[in-house]
Amino acid sequence: MKIQGMTLTELLSTLAISAFLGVVAVPSLYETLQNYRLRSSAQALFQALSSARASSVMRNHFVTVWNTDGNWARDVEIFLDQNEDGKRSASEQVLYRSANQDYATITGNRWVADYVKFAPDGSATTASGAFQVGTITVCRPDHSHAYQLIISIGGRVRMIKSEIAAC
Repeated sequence: MKIQGMTLTELLSTLAISAFLGVVAVPSLYETLQNYRLRSSAQALFQALSSARASSVMRNHFVTVWNTDGNWARDVEIFLDQNEDGKRSASEQVLYRSANQDYATITGNRWVADYVKFAPDGSATTASGAFQVGTITVCRPDHSHAYQLIISIGGRVRMIKSEIAAC
């Protein structure tokens, strides 16, 4: 006689093993998702800065990347900076506007707290004309992991992974 199906004991033991594996896998999956979101936020800002630098060289004009409300994690715009002041006027053309990056805390140090302005030769300069160097830090909300976008004297932007205590 052929028996089909399974006993209640077999079913319960299978469900218990599946539940245990789910409890073990979910925290690891959550951590992976948080790290992916952090890297995605850092990569989006890195690409915006790199694109602005390339655009300034290609157009032979000053191009500025600025955070519209003092927070790099919110609205970021790239625009042709006609008056070279680092702030967008109504008459200046917007080249790109990014979406909110709510998955990370993004802050710039003193020199890049509000904007990064690229000259036609690709170097980064302040509104006064001095060279602009600085670090923009992209942190997870729990401040456990971070990426740093470092802007060199020549305007080159590089991204490094960083384990820092405070953002």
